[in-house]
Amino acid sequence: MRFIDASCRLGMPAAPGEGMPWKTEEILELMDRCHIEQAFAYHIVARDGEVEDGNGLLMEEIKKDSRLQPQWCAMPATFREFLHADALGDAMKKNGVKTLRIAPKGFAHSAMPYAMKELMDFAAQSRVPVFFDYGEAVGDALYDLCSAYPDVKFVVTNTAYALNRFLGPVLDACPNLYVGTGNYVPHQGLETFCRYYSADRLIFNTNLPFGSATAAVSLVCLANISKEEKEKIACGNMERLLSEVRL
Repeated sequence: MRFIDASCRLGMPAAPGEGMPWKTEEILELMDRCHIEQAFAYHIVARDGEVEDGNGLLMEEIKKDSRLQPQWCAMPATFREFLHADALGDAMKKNGVKTLRIAPKGFAHSAMPYAMKELMDFAAQSRVPVFFDYGEAVGDALYDLCSAYPDVKFVVTNTAYALNRFLGPVLDACPNLYVGTGNYVPHQGLETFCRYYSADRLIFNTNLPFGSATAAVSLVCLANISKEEKEKIACGNMERLLSEVRL
């Protein structure tokens, strides 16, 4: 079965744990071992430091292997801290970037339309999927984010086992919400999700280097769901989202 990792991280963490495979070469080795054909990666400097510098570092790092694809971090263009929509579209097209990652809480800005309208209008018009960690929009904030921008495809990543009672009502109300499988570990989580919402809204990812690639792959391979559903989760759904991008 083919796997595409929709979201992982490159670059040295501030405090890497013992044995954490944060080096790009280590991540590539894990991809080989787990039969992951491609990985969409963002850079730790972009996520935890300076966005544009980090995106630049990412473009240098992914030159090491064509299996690595860029996922840029993005934020509103307030005080020209980031690119306005037209310039962002041009830069993404030039660099082959087809996914974005936001972090309203981490970047200390509002996620509401008065602050994010330009960026989210761009994502909607270009059909670029937008990724964010569950910690950036927990509970009611998850609904606020997804409902404010109904034409944007959002993928929530780095979830946890105790979120389904928050997640379910948002999935009901917001068909533009997709769930990354990395660390999505409620009891029989994939089976339950497929039964209530179908496999079409699950996107495989590892959360490397903080997550386990082996565990992420095993979660899909060993789930009590059909082969067709597994293939959608492993690569098909991500390929479908990418095919819709208009840049």
